Amino acid sequence: MQSSGWIVSPRYDTLFFTASLAVPLAMWAAFSAGLMTGVAVYVAFQLLFNLPHNFQTWTMSVLDEEDRAKNGRAYAIAAVVTLLVFAVPMVLSPDGVYPWVRDALIYWGYYHLVRQHYGFQRLYERKMGGVSDRESWWYGRYLDAVSYLPLFIRFRDPELMTIHAGTARAWIHHPVLPSPVVWGLVTLYAAVIAAAVIHHVWALAHGRKGMLPRALLLLSVTACFALAAVVISDLIVAIAIVTSFHNIQYLGLVWFHNKNRAASGDTRGNTPIAWLAGGRIALYAAVSIFYGIAIFAPRALFQTTRLGELPIAFVVAMHYFVDARLWKFKDYPKRGAWLLLRKA
Repeated sequence: MQSSGWIVSPRYDTLFFTASLAVPLAMWAAFSAGLMTGVAVYVAFQLLFNLPHNFQTWTMSVLDEEDRAKNGRAYAIAAVVTLLVFAVPMVLSPDGVYPWVRDALIYWGYYHLVRQHYGFQRLYERKMGGVSDRESWWYGRYLDAVSYLPLFIRFRDPELMTIHAGTARAWIHHPVLPSPVVWGLVTLYAAVIAAAVIHHVWALAHGRKGMLPRALLLLSVTACFALAAVVISDLIVAIAIVTSFHNIQYLGLVWFHNKNRAASGDTRGNTPIAWLAGGRIALYAAVSIFYGIAIFAPRALFQTTRLGELPIAFVVAMHYFVDARLWKFKDYPKRGAWLLLRKA
């Protein structure tokens, strides 16, 4: 086990887990400079990051024979329920009930992003060693604060919670918070960040080692949500920024996991892992990309029809459901070995 505090290595962690924030920032810069529209940013984020990252979930679940045998019934039930939850209001109440369902998915997605950052925090703490349950709990709450408080601060103005896509507008349901509440949240937000900085200075002064990797994660997450929720006014661009960062982190972690699984020779019943074991990396990458194109195509081709949103809404919701189960190491003992957290 590594003792440096990095999940993989300084270069790999920086490339995928922290400094990868530069990629969505580049999209924001292009948008700000007038080189990309908000819709172009949204399409690029979906095809390059979100849907390819979505496919990675299936390489560890529905495309894996062992996992299908273990959880196939739960996946099938969830798939039927998800289809009904989205398809029925799309057809019967496209402008009444469906917007509420769509917004519930957006907020679920936001929660999903925050939980992934918490998962990375826990991985870094396992690599650090010597982190008390109390400290881990408090930094989990730190991530909650720097993720959710910027969103609540955005609730100050309904326009900041409105998606603009060409001439179309979609308002995301939320409470409009009065100014005194917003300023209270801003004060709390600043206090939480200050407390974390003070703790890091104190810990370093007392000889604490191995804090840098987790500190970089906390810094990148703080910067990402602050920028997307407070600085960027265009909601569709803000969504693309926070989600793309999450996507790249996930792509890096699953690639490391799947590559190690392929190297272990445990490929039976899993075609994508067998491709990696056979060196067919280009095929693996191409299928990830074409999967995204196939799922996104109906949304692009049928822009004025609610049902055109069904494929992407369905796979995103299923991803949230399945992914919430996949990272419970007690249910997947080999997962920790393939992440090099323990011996196989």
